[in-house]
Amino acid sequence: KFRANPRGILLIPFIAAFVGWLTNWLAVKMIFYPIVFMGWPIAQHVEGQIYGFNVLNPLGWIGWQGIVPAKAAQMANTMVTMVTTKLIDVQEVFCKLDPKRVAQLLGGEVPAMADGIARDMAPGWAVNLGERALPGAPGPLRANLEEAVHRYLAGFTVMLQEQVHAVIDLKELVVRAMCEDKNSIVQLFQRCGRDELKFLVDSGLWFGFLLGLIQMVIWLFYDNPWTLTIGGTVVGYLTNWIALKCIFEPVEPVYLWGFKLQGLFLQRQVEVSGEFSDHLATKVLTSEAIWDNMLHGAKGGEFNAQLETYTKDFIAKEAAYQGRGALGAGALEDPALVEHVVGAVKERLADHVHVLHEYTDETLGLQTLMREKMALMTPQEFERVLHPIFEADELTLIASGAVLGAIAGFVQQVWTVAADKAGADKAEKE
Repeated sequence: KFRANPRGILLIPFIAAFVGWLTNWLAVKMIFYPIVFMGWPIAQHVEGQIYGFNVLNPLGWIGWQGIVPAKAAQMANTMVTMVTTKLIDVQEVFCKLDPKRVAQLLGGEVPAMADGIARDMAPGWAVNLGERALPGAPGPLRANLEEAVHRYLAGFTVMLQEQVHAVIDLKELVVRAMCEDKNSIVQLFQRCGRDELKFLVDSGLWFGFLLGLIQMVIWLFYDNPWTLTIGGTVVGYLTNWIALKCIFEPVEPVYLWGFKLQGLFLQRQVEVSGEFSDHLATKVLTSEAIWDNMLHGAKGGEFNAQLETYTKDFIAKEAAYQGRGALGAGALEDPALVEHVVGAVKERLADHVHVLHEYTDETLGLQTLMREKMALMTPQEFERVLHPIFEADELTLIASGAVLGAIAGFVQQVWTVAADKAGADKAEKE
């Protein structure tokens, strides 16, 4: 049989190596791409919703969407849950902000803020209360307003630190950011799993070649031509399965004859911790995104309520401090005034808060904090950082490798059988 078609027999392990490499390469591509569903969008099953974003099955009737983009909401939610339970205490982190420093940084913006708020407020209460409540207003009011705003902002910062869980939703922030720009979560996983993804592709070549040698021996001693198709299926299936196992197992290090055996991803915990924290802190959990979530996110209503309560207390205390009891009473008795002040402060703050971003990012130190905490995670905890992207549709990835391997094996079978027949016919003629 070998003499009849030596080239065809020797090509079996090399073709198996190519099949192993191709199926693994395709499996990696299918994890991340396409970003949007490609195919005939008859039906792509919606598995659930998180913060209004659909969690989709990547496989439609006719078509495919990358696993990570399809399940971006679920993966982002799982990831940020890990961050807020294992890596950072949100309230503890925000308590690092110095209220006086915040007020000082906003100080340069205070004249513009104060002028706008004062002009907004004047029709609402300074004018309506008249000379009885504000003799000589608005001159004295404007003279003291900047100092009052400094006190207001410092107290406002303390209020936020105390109520941070009520006014900031980091889960919504991360899920929304990664669902509105799915390239962000794709880049994060590609960056953290760079070496493992490369191993997944390259290992298909070597595992495929080794399995191809077994396939070649079977073909030599077993005449059923379908062994090539079956062998291709096995190669496509096993190369994906073995590579995934090597990446994440064993979770805990096992020492054998002096050698350390552990999942490849787990061995890079320190390096991955740096990559993960750098991407998340600089691309997602930025000061700008946090303030935007506070002002305009899902908990915006609670932020308004907290701001209104704080503003009422501040007006009363400020009136007492300035010796204007009538002012405090009149202000608190006018709900429209408080609502007007709250709306004005929120609007003006959104326009001027940019001066806090550098200080906030530096002071919170999320990048360093997450890197240090992540490096100290147990292997079981750390394994959950990357494994979910494979687990989500691991069977689909492995099955796709088997199908592609079967197709390649069948093509190889047709070609090899034809070559064997041609070789046998030539031998008979000779």
